[in-house]
Amino acid sequence: MPPVDAPVPLRSGLPARRWSVLREQLHRQGHLVGHGLAGDWGTGRPGSRRLITTTLGALLGLDPARIGLERDGCRRPYAVDRHTGVRLGVDMNLSHTADVLLLGVSRHGRIGVDVERADRDIASTPAMLTRICHPSEEAVLAGLPQPLLTDAIARLWVCKEAAAKADGRGLALDFRRLRVAGLPPRWSVGTARLANSGRPGYWSAAVLVPPPDHEEYHP
Repeated sequence: MPPVDAPVPLRSGLPARRWSVLREQLHRQGHLVGHGLAGDWGTGRPGSRRLITTTLGALLGLDPARIGLERDGCRRPYAVDRHTGVRLGVDMNLSHTADVLLLGVSRHGRIGVDVERADRDIASTPAMLTRICHPSEEAVLAGLPQPLLTDAIARLWVCKEAAAKADGRGLALDFRRLRVAGLPPRWSVGTARLANSGRPGYWSAAVLVPPPDHEEYHP
């Protein structure tokens, strides 16, 4: 499976021709990852829901008002048709930090996404670093000076968080046993540095886990 592409910008009021391009990208690649600003979509849960329903509505040719959100037994979100109660034929995953939202959509298996500020101090103590790193990763990070260390840990974290969300176990997955450089072959990870004018940089990651039978959704 090819690497996940860098996220495409998503904003409220995109023209129909742009959505047409994104629909083609979803059908051609089998997945799509997009990012938007909370200031454009709205803050908190309403903003996240609006981004999801607008994007899925445009990609699947549905009225956004028909799209509802539910959670499975692992608390992973999924989209349903409010009129029929039927689960929509795509998997989706959302992440947000500060003023950035990240949405992943997949027609082929599960997708997990994560986004973090590159300057966020995720592992502020050695004990916290040990909890999230494979020993080989910890050895490499130990030789980095600040602020390169903070940036590197943020990038490492988004990869592992995205993998955990795609896997379905989330933070219950032992990050110490998960090496970013050695993900199982059926997992595909992509990372990108998001830069927004007047805002700090962000690391984002997306991971795809295809189903064992390789059947595709057909929305």
